[in-house]
Amino acid sequence: MRYLFLAFAGVIVAYFCLLQPVMQRSSEKPVFLREDTIANAHVTNITTKVHSRYKPTTEQLASLVSDYAALWAHLNLLYANGDVEKGKEYYTEAWFNNLCSHYKGVMPVSAQRFDLQHDLHIINWSSDALVCNAIDSNVVFRYQYPDKKERYTCADIAIVLLFQGDHWRVDAMRMINEY
Repeated sequence: MRYLFLAFAGVIVAYFCLLQPVMQRSSEKPVFLREDTIANAHVTNITTKVHSRYKPTTEQLASLVSDYAALWAHLNLLYANGDVEKGKEYYTEAWFNNLCSHYKGVMPVSAQRFDLQHDLHIINWSSDALVCNAIDSNVVFRYQYPDKKERYTCADIAIVLLFQGDHWRVDAMRMINEY
């Protein structure tokens, strides 16, 4: 009985030793350990005003502003080349699936968009600090075209942000007007 048990254990150990090279290990770092070079290179000016009954703490507001700037860095990249994969950790699953339904692959850059100024008005902050409804008024965009021409526009945008995982993600966005 003892030899049978040792033989069985030996077969199992041999099986896992032979299986070792076949098993694939993901070398990709988790999101919270990756450096976001796109967000780090992005510069914008965001001012916030809270109109909600529930008020975010200073740390929550700082986290929101930081993630909001990173979100716009990825939205600008999405505008330039249509790459939905680069910013997927800043979109909720439903919003990402909606983007992917129109995804045709990465395109060559035709025009670049830069967001210069945001006036973020927090209209509703949930009591559990997981949902934020806001109006981003007077968003100043600069568009740069391949022929080096530039155009400036302003817009008012309604946005719903959800705190999922370790940062804020966009769940819905609608342009109210552009001028």
